[in-house]
Amino acid sequence: MVAPLMRLLFVTPQVTPYSGASPAGDACWALPKALKSRGHEVTILSPLYGFIDPAAKHLARRLRKIEVPLEDGPTAFQVFDARIAAGIDLVFLAHEELFAPCESVPRGGDPTEDPLEDGRRFGAFCKAAMELLRSDDEGFDAVHCHEWQTALVPVLVDLEELEPATVMTVHDVSRQGRFAPELVQRLALPERLLGIEGIEFYGKACFLKGGVVEADRVTTMSPTYAREITEDGGGAGLEGVFRARGKELVGITGGVDVAVWNPATDAQLPARFDPMDRSGKRRCKAALQRELELPVRDDVPLIGVLGPLNEDAGLDVLARVVSRVMRNDVQLVVVGEGGAADDSLVAVLREHSKRWPDRLQLQAEGGDEAVHRLLGGADALMLPPHQPPGGSMQMRAHRYGALPIGARAGAVADTVVDCDASLTTGDGFLYDLDEDGAVADDEVLAALQRAIAAFALGGAFEKARERALRTDHTWERSAYLYERLYASV
Repeated sequence: MVAPLMRLLFVTPQVTPYSGASPAGDACWALPKALKSRGHEVTILSPLYGFIDPAAKHLARRLRKIEVPLEDGPTAFQVFDARIAAGIDLVFLAHEELFAPCESVPRGGDPTEDPLEDGRRFGAFCKAAMELLRSDDEGFDAVHCHEWQTALVPVLVDLEELEPATVMTVHDVSRQGRFAPELVQRLALPERLLGIEGIEFYGKACFLKGGVVEADRVTTMSPTYAREITEDGGGAGLEGVFRARGKELVGITGGVDVAVWNPATDAQLPARFDPMDRSGKRRCKAALQRELELPVRDDVPLIGVLGPLNEDAGLDVLARVVSRVMRNDVQLVVVGEGGAADDSLVAVLREHSKRWPDRLQLQAEGGDEAVHRLLGGADALMLPPHQPPGGSMQMRAHRYGALPIGARAGAVADTVVDCDASLTTGDGFLYDLDEDGAVADDEVLAALQRAIAAFALGGAFEKARERALRTDHTWERSAYLYERLYASV
């Protein structure tokens, strides 16, 4: 069946590169471009936070405003828009009180109740999205919502019996948007929404629950994660809600934006390489060693560690195993990226880097260039044990010929094949978490030591690297599957 061409609206709290990087932001930047290449019209709708400079981002202010009713009176959103070279339309909604004060994207995630102001902020944004839907002359065929911040949209579409199909993508079930029930009144919404079939969840107003219940289809960025959130303890309390969706809950693996993550064209690398000519990879490794004042050796495995240096990401395990890792002939490069660092963890790693300055280097706050150069030079990459369920770091590692070392969960389980002892199969090194999801030091250490030992196999390791480089992690397959999903509803 050939899917019809459609008009699609993506509603997201974050879009890369305008409001910073996140799995949702990356998906809402790359997937629309892949869908556009298949002939569909795509518009992305997101808040204009105070840290986004409209002039610097070439956003044009519309004369018309979008006005929505709230308990304390109508509130108006200023509209900014743009069209990127790929042919995607961008629409940003600005509000002096709600979004201008934001110095970062409000994420939420309190297991019991999030700040009421966040509920008012994103509830009003969802109501503004409805005004945009109602006023659009041509009409959208499907509305694709991401994260709890947009989960009221499917609820309101169903409430008003509008025509577009709705898809709700859950990137991280631990972030649900739970608020005091009076929020419904503050948003001037019908009280009946607080019923058990609506957004009510243990006496709270839960945005994500409402979106999961009312959307025509529910997706995650990982088939494994779609299964995990239906299992006891895996859905942060919403397991029954997810199980009730049955086959309407689908996991679709994401990808990486090859316009950004491509070692054959990456301007931030000292040399380029691809699966057919990997000589540039060796030069990238030597350049990284010189840059960090490590001995320039091609015969030693260089293992990168990338991610937030904190307990939430699970990288505190590194402080507990690093001394045993350093008993091997190995170089370790740690780059903090994507979240606030834990001072005590950084202090421990700094002490170890002073002890082994020729084998361990730390960049506690690595920028974009440091991330690209680490991927380009590393032979293997240790992922945060608790990286986002739909994260793409392991796919970026594959693209750059660095074999990922990570926990067998979420998207990592879907995209990494564990290497066997002789390296005849596989493209990474996996370990298991405990039954409660905790990180076991010995499991992580064993995976790191497997990677170090594998490097000594020489030609077999190079064949594993080639398999990783040849793995297709583009968004085209995901776009095809989402296209079929939209058409089915």
